[in-house]
Amino acid sequence: MARLSPYETGELTDSIFLILLTTMELVHGYRMMQEITDMTNGEVEIGPATMYTTLKKLKEVGWVCAVDDMDGKILYEITEEGQTILKKNMTYRKRLVEAAEHWMGGAENEKI
Repeated sequence: MARLSPYETGELTDSIFLILLTTMELVHGYRMMQEITDMTNGEVEIGPATMYTTLKKLKEVGWVCAVDDMDGKILYEITEEGQTILKKNMTYRKRLVEAAEHWMGGAENEKI
């Protein structure tokens, strides 16, 4: 049986999560790539192929919409459905970190 995609399950990959997060304000694809690099202190870099393929899929499932065209650049914004998925994933990721902190002795007792 084929594995369902994150767009079907709502279980986002890190790339999808970060791209969706950047659409909380009107933004074009290239700026999203810069924002993701900045917000992760360079630990995550998303290239154009991943960015625009992901944006296309996010539009198809209705989690973002193309709002405007600025100097030939399409601006994207998260939809209500996209916000719901993003919040659900944030809650899930927080629970994972809390579980890890519990099992590893707490955040103040970092062992990594």
